[in-house]
Amino acid sequence: MILRQYMRTFLLVAVIFVFGFSIRMLNAGCDDPLYTDDDGLQYFQESDSYYNYRLTENLAIRGIPGDAVIGGKIWDLHSYYPPGVPLDYPAGIPLLAVILHAITGVIAPVSLRAVCLIMPALLAPLAGVICFFTVKRFQGDIPAFIAGLLLVSAPFYLVKTVYGLYDTDMLILTLSMVVLFLFIEADAREVNRVPLSATGGFVLFLFSITWSGWQVMFYVTLVTFIILILTSGSRKPLRNILETFLPAFMVLFILLTLFNHLELIKLIMTPLHIHDLVDKSIWYPWPDSYTTVAELQPAYMDKVLGHISPALTVLGAAGIPAYYMLYRRKGSAGLPVIFISVWIATGALMLLEGIRFVMILIAPLSVSAGIFTGILLDCSRKFRFRWIKGVLFILIIFTVSAQLAISGNMVADLKPGYNDYFEESAHWIAENTPSDAVIITEWSYGHFYASEADRPVVYDGRLAYIETLPARGVWYGSSMDPEIPTTARDYWINLSLSSENRTLSLNILRMLANSGDDAYILLKNQTGSEVLAYRIMNEILGLNRESAMDVLMHKYGFSESEALRILNMTHPMTSRKIVVVVPEKMIGLIASKGDSGDMPAGTYSLIRLKDDVIEEEIINSSGNVTVLETTDGSYRINRKYRNSLLLELIMGVNDENFSLVYRNQQIKVYIINS
Repeated sequence: MILRQYMRTFLLVAVIFVFGFSIRMLNAGCDDPLYTDDDGLQYFQESDSYYNYRLTENLAIRGIPGDAVIGGKIWDLHSYYPPGVPLDYPAGIPLLAVILHAITGVIAPVSLRAVCLIMPALLAPLAGVICFFTVKRFQGDIPAFIAGLLLVSAPFYLVKTVYGLYDTDMLILTLSMVVLFLFIEADAREVNRVPLSATGGFVLFLFSITWSGWQVMFYVTLVTFIILILTSGSRKPLRNILETFLPAFMVLFILLTLFNHLELIKLIMTPLHIHDLVDKSIWYPWPDSYTTVAELQPAYMDKVLGHISPALTVLGAAGIPAYYMLYRRKGSAGLPVIFISVWIATGALMLLEGIRFVMILIAPLSVSAGIFTGILLDCSRKFRFRWIKGVLFILIIFTVSAQLAISGNMVADLKPGYNDYFEESAHWIAENTPSDAVIITEWSYGHFYASEADRPVVYDGRLAYIETLPARGVWYGSSMDPEIPTTARDYWINLSLSSENRTLSLNILRMLANSGDDAYILLKNQTGSEVLAYRIMNEILGLNRESAMDVLMHKYGFSESEALRILNMTHPMTSRKIVVVVPEKMIGLIASKGDSGDMPAGTYSLIRLKDDVIEEEIINSSGNVTVLETTDGSYRINRKYRNSLLLELIMGVNDENFSLVYRNQQIKVYIINS
């Protein structure tokens, strides 16, 4: 009997894992050679994967995830350059990849990239397995099985952990579920409570080296502990609560103190900087780059339902009140229901920051859905008509099956975000530019070129490193201004590309590539005003060096030496090699897709590229729209951008300032002439 139960459990767990793995591998069979490299491996799904892969390669080759050790800190000299940044990124995923690569290397010669590609599909289903054992503790095999399937097939979790999406999401829910499971086990045991709690603290530490947002789980645990303390009824339960949580907190803080100072600082300082993290004007006077990130867009209800799935949302939401009433009959709410309730409430609050944080809701809702399923099936046994239980069971199976089918269809058609055209352009840069050349491109492509071209980039997908805001003042020391990184670079790059003033565009690009943010920091310190520094920079960057010198001295009252110091940053006399990469998709920064041959009302002009010459035909002098005909189709742009630098670069300009040194069907690469 016991053996049969073990076999049943094993089979159910195996189904959850195999299904979770298989559905994540549906996009691995892409047969289009455009999306595979010379070794036959698919490209990674998106940009963040290339950032993680670069750190993983560094760890495998150099023994550190960054590029160098400076002042006792590991630095990343490829991101936000110059000067680069102290590396703050948790190294858990790169470390695990290197370990798995070493293990698989004993069995068969597998490349590091191949290991990284398959890791998400291999590790993400483990969250469903842990969910099974968590729910099984309360409601038995079938509800636990339902919960595990719902978790591994939740749409957002699925698309964030498919084959080739090498990012931290693959372990976020798994580690979160392990933390929950260990605290539930510790709470339920009279013996081994302290070791289980200490293990929970160790898992929280592992979480801290895996994902920057691990603090969410720490604070969920802390709030649960406080609620249980405040609602404890006698000295014995209070002692149990202390034994359940205090060893975990002690182990966590000891390990953070010894091995992860940055996350310890962030853990302590984050509550003091909540306003900075949620305030949309924190980057003033610069615009907020994060408003352009798709995952940080508002979490409207239809998006939330679509990302979690209606089935999981309804069953999970129903589970909390049902579970609470069940425990109230026993005289206590209990750790599990409080922990899960706090977790769901935290996830709901974090949705205010963007749809990306729907991930936090998936695990607790899955546990809650499993518990509700068990309660529903138990209640159905009390009905007079036995067929009611069968009908309920069929309805539950149908609901879960619908989620599985819909999620599977989402994955099957996924293709990598990069292809041979991007890879070939990166290889050209790597082979034909000096190692200290700097790449400037739209931020979403930065991680790819930093990895594949092995050149530093001015701005990339880490944007302004918002995760480090709470810790900069302490962690940086006196070596860096805590205002850096900031969103200023996004502002300057967009201004340069959208402007028709070539002096302004060139000065901006040369300033960014050679002195980064130094000019702004210097002006801010000298004037004591962020706004005045911003205004001065916008004025002098549109002028040549001589005119800018005159403005600084006679309009703003700087001495000659002060003005020269500023100009050496904004208008450098010599420049390192600057590489500007322009994928055709960047036209989306200033244009929207239209129908070929369509002339909308209010068309001012039509622009075509003919024999490498840009030709413009005026249609209506009072119109506001310019139609751009390219090999990729037709676009509509505001007429004020028709002479913008970006448009000329996309159209293939080749002049005394910009040398077109490489091109393929989708990418153009320019070198700025010094």
